[in-house]
Amino acid sequence: MFLDRLGEYEEMPSWSEAADVLLGMGLTLNPSELHGALLGLLSAGHPLSSEANLDGALSILEKALAVDLQGEVAEFVKRLSGATVSAIRDTDFAFTPLLPEDEEEFHHRLTSVGSWASGFLTGFTQAISAANSASDAVDPTAAEALKDFAAIAQIDAEESESDEAERDLEELVEYLRMAALNTVIDAFNNHDN
Repeated sequence: MFLDRLGEYEEMPSWSEAADVLLGMGLTLNPSELHGALLGLLSAGHPLSSEANLDGALSILEKALAVDLQGEVAEFVKRLSGATVSAIRDTDFAFTPLLPEDEEEFHHRLTSVGSWASGFLTGFTQAISAANSASDAVDPTAAEALKDFAAIAQIDAEESESDEAERDLEELVEYLRMAALNTVIDAFNNHDN
C-alpha cells in the first residue's frame, strides 16, 4: 500500500533551521525551494523510502537545483525527506509546504511561496527526466497542478501587505498543500497499479 512504502515518522524542521543549515554550508538556496523540489520528486513517483532512493533523490536534487548536496547538507536533506514523508503519511493531513513562520516579513513569505512552487516544478521535471519517462502522459491532476504552480512561481513579491493580501497568501499556501498532497498520492497509487 502507498502509505506503508513511504517510511518512518520524522519531525519536520522549521524553515529557520533549514535556512541555518543551508547558509552554514555556504548555500544561498531558499529552504522553500528545496522542500518544493522534494515534493516534486515524490509527485513524479520517485520514492524516498530507502537509502538508495534517498541517494538517487540527492543526485536528482543536485541537478534540479544546481547545488552540491554533500556532508551535513545531505544529511539534513535526508532528514527533511523523512519529515516530509511522515507529514504526508499523517492521517490528520499534517503536511504543509516548508515556508517562513507567520511572524516573518510578508515579502519574505510571499517570495518563499513562489520559490516553493518553482522548486516543485524543477524537482518534478528533473525526476521525470531521470526516470526517462518524459514521453509518458502526465496524470491530469498533476498536469493541472503543474500549470497552477508555474503561475504561482511567477508571484509578484512586491505586493503590499494587507489583511486581504494575508488571506490571499493563506489560500495560496492551502492550495499548494492540497495540490501537492493529491499529486503525491496519485503518483504512488498509479505506480501501485
